[in-house]
Amino acid sequence: VRAPAAASEASTDDGGRFRLELPAGSHELEVRRPGYVVAREDEVAVPPAGTTEILILLDPAPIVEEELIVTPSRLSLLREEPAAPLALSREDILALPHLGGDFFRSLSLLPGVISNDVSAEFHVRGGRPNETQILLDGQELYDTYHLKDYDGALSLIPPATLESVDLSTGGFSVKHGDRMSGVLDMTTATPTGARRTRLGLSLLSLEAGGSGTMAEERGRWMLQGRRGSIDLASELLGNEDPKYWDAFGKLDLQITTGDTLRANALHGDDELEISEVVDGEVKEISTDYSSSYLWLTHQAILGRKLFVETAASRSVIRRDRRGLELEEDVQFDITDLRDLEILALKQDWNVNVGTSHYVKGGLNLREFDMRYDYTAFFDFDNPLAVIRKNAEIDTTAFARRFEEDDTGFYLSDRFRFDRPLTLELGLRWDQYSLPSEDLFSPRLNFAYAVGEQGVLRLAVGRFNQSQRPYELQVADGERSFGSVERSDHYVLGYERLFEQVGGARGVAVRVEAYHREVHKPLPRYENLYEPINTFPEVEPDRVLVAPGRSLAEGLEVFVRGSHGAKLGWWINYTYATTEDEIDGVSFPRRFDQPHALNLDLDYRIGPRWTVNTAWRFHTGWPTTPLSLVEEVDAEGEVVFVPTLGRRSSKRVADYHRLDLRASRRGQWGAADVLFFIDIQNLYDQANVAGFDFEIDEEEGTILPNTEYWAGILPSIGIRIEF
Repeated sequence: VRAPAAASEASTDDGGRFRLELPAGSHELEVRRPGYVVAREDEVAVPPAGTTEILILLDPAPIVEEELIVTPSRLSLLREEPAAPLALSREDILALPHLGGDFFRSLSLLPGVISNDVSAEFHVRGGRPNETQILLDGQELYDTYHLKDYDGALSLIPPATLESVDLSTGGFSVKHGDRMSGVLDMTTATPTGARRTRLGLSLLSLEAGGSGTMAEERGRWMLQGRRGSIDLASELLGNEDPKYWDAFGKLDLQITTGDTLRANALHGDDELEISEVVDGEVKEISTDYSSSYLWLTHQAILGRKLFVETAASRSVIRRDRRGLELEEDVQFDITDLRDLEILALKQDWNVNVGTSHYVKGGLNLREFDMRYDYTAFFDFDNPLAVIRKNAEIDTTAFARRFEEDDTGFYLSDRFRFDRPLTLELGLRWDQYSLPSEDLFSPRLNFAYAVGEQGVLRLAVGRFNQSQRPYELQVADGERSFGSVERSDHYVLGYERLFEQVGGARGVAVRVEAYHREVHKPLPRYENLYEPINTFPEVEPDRVLVAPGRSLAEGLEVFVRGSHGAKLGWWINYTYATTEDEIDGVSFPRRFDQPHALNLDLDYRIGPRWTVNTAWRFHTGWPTTPLSLVEEVDAEGEVVFVPTLGRRSSKRVADYHRLDLRASRRGQWGAADVLFFIDIQNLYDQANVAGFDFEIDEEEGTILPNTEYWAGILPSIGIRIEF
């Protein structure tokens, strides 16, 4: 039983009784128990003296899964989960420092997750960002970020709408297919009680929304909208003026006791206009991106043992990206138009065979319709351009339509032999029409209870990922799709909860080792030195990476504890390697960081104030040395040619920074008020972002000008709910 605003909680005894010490006033209580629907009681009045008695009834969940989680590599965010001692509650994750109220930016504090200072995109255990499946209320999101011209600097998801988030970084179940690194599964809040209105203002956005019930609480609705504000963009993005907005809506209808119909809609839009003429150099950029999702979900409880969920969706994603630059070392003119439509239908069955036996199955159908219209002209007067892939090509044009039908089917059987041992066997089959392949993905998950407080978990499985029609790198000259990538996961983990004296929350420890091998990884294009580019395909440091095999291995240690009700902390350390093998030689990937350490300290100053500090450290990312080699040209003259050294054979300086977030909860009349101050990079550490080279071909010298991530980034915001 928890009172979130008062930062107070208690557990019931065997008879269901509890006692909670709260200050006088009106409070909201939240009650959770495994196997039951979460209950909330609004406006519980506590007098200045005496006690208030309250009776709370919990409704059983339609399908009760066992408390023991089978799959490893899983963290539950934004909610408490008694079966997962390392879960982070909603208050925990929202208290973490994160620029602009974007909780995606706090994910890099978790083990196995990597991101840079500008982007909200993240890499799971060294994989590409598109290897992680991102779900919102069961719907896969194919385009999840705002400010795409700046490496996806903010996510599309309004944080105020979320109730819970589960992050799986490996060994996930067969329900999830066609992505091979991880799953980020987000669930929006379910409104209860009277209508609520939310208003929020920060340096990066203005938001407004509301939620409530209708038809005697048989209907529930939620609306949320955000409009981008760029007061902070001069620090983060430079003197440019991007505009963005998004909107989310949800309507739940309880048709009968066992039938629920839900409609969701999500839309995001971005625009950027730049027109500059300085000393004869011209720069004109015009981009417009939009993403729209509409999905309907029907949930049916058929008897006491069967739960069926059916969902149909339509997704439309459009890109209009145009740029013209006439500068001393590069001239280009690009028009990039793309239109994507996706129709999808899926159904999942959950069967409670017995108290210790669960069978799940599902079918998903998906149809892609993708149109490309890309033209580009570019000319380099930059000596560094000789390292480019296809440096001699100066024009490209591509216009084509691709259609693909995907079909997937999965079946899993989870059963418990006795109390210590739980086993899940799963098999998935996927068929792709564009590469004309159909593949099976067997997976095994194993959990063994070690005593009362420990769990040993093992996961072994095959994970496939296709190159979807919208993922063709046409700007780099790709014209055909590659084979389906195949990844094998081996994960072994152990968790243990060491209780403190008196039954208070103790120290939870998770140790996990993983090995992931990717067969036939797709070739990809990367910029070696410049981290952020609006038009990366025309940069002189653009190179092709075509590995024959990729390998990721690591050991993660996560420890979490608390001291009383005020002080909470956690620490995680990762030792990992992520490598590509090219022509029999292994090279570290761009985001390889052998050592990573994250520390978080959360302190509650009284019932209102919370201060959270987060410190990050990781080994410097790899870079490729560049030198000038003396050669004799066709006219017999000596020239100096930029030449790459061994790929990823050097590293930039180690990375570290300290972030702080202070927030205060209070009341203003009948309104709940949340005020926060967020400071990124508190001690102004100059962390290396990349390099801009100055090359003197006549003198035979090369000078790397180091570029750094942003220094101190302060942010402030307020949210009012009434």
